[in-house]
Amino acid sequence: MIYGLANSKGGVGKTTIAVHLAAWLARKKRKVVFIEADPQQSASAWLAELSLSIQLERISQPESIFRRVARLATDADDIVIDGPAGLSPTTRAVMLCADRVFLPCGPSILDLDAAGRAVEVLTKAQKTRDGEPSGYLIPNKLQKRARLSREMLETSQTMGIKVLSGLSHRQSFADAPGQAKVVWQMGASAFIASHEMQQLMKEMTRG
Repeated sequence: MIYGLANSKGGVGKTTIAVHLAAWLARKKRKVVFIEADPQQSASAWLAELSLSIQLERISQPESIFRRVARLATDADDIVIDGPAGLSPTTRAVMLCADRVFLPCGPSILDLDAAGRAVEVLTKAQKTRDGEPSGYLIPNKLQKRARLSREMLETSQTMGIKVLSGLSHRQSFADAPGQAKVVWQMGASAFIASHEMQQLMKEMTRG
């Protein structure tokens, strides 16, 4: 299975979710390749410090993504691609390679607008590939009593894309890279964050 994470805006939790997805799959004894297609390369050091059996590839050119994914897919059980922020040719290449594309989205008007643009690009990729990849919106940084969070969930239902359960706004998610851990390794202080993230991982990998 090839999982792609993308959006047209940074700061929505894309890399956090991508790293946790790779770690989740590796914990299941899957042979996982993580493709760092984000020029910021913020996932690379984090993955190295996790000391998990995950093969890391750094690829930034769209043409290289097509070639390398085709080769890597012959040997890997799963490939996780962390795409760049923005709707670049690299983002489109990720969408044209993946089996499933996930679009994390924060609870702001700017985040929703960015997610809407990403959905448009995803829809074009689906037309090119006769319906593939399947697409999912991941609400992130939600606050139960916040008006913007409620509006975001309501609006996302009208965007023509499946919506997963999402993640709350929790400090543990922000602290995980600095501690060189994923949230289920962080102990009691991250218990709720761990539960939310593992529930999301189940939804992302189901089927």
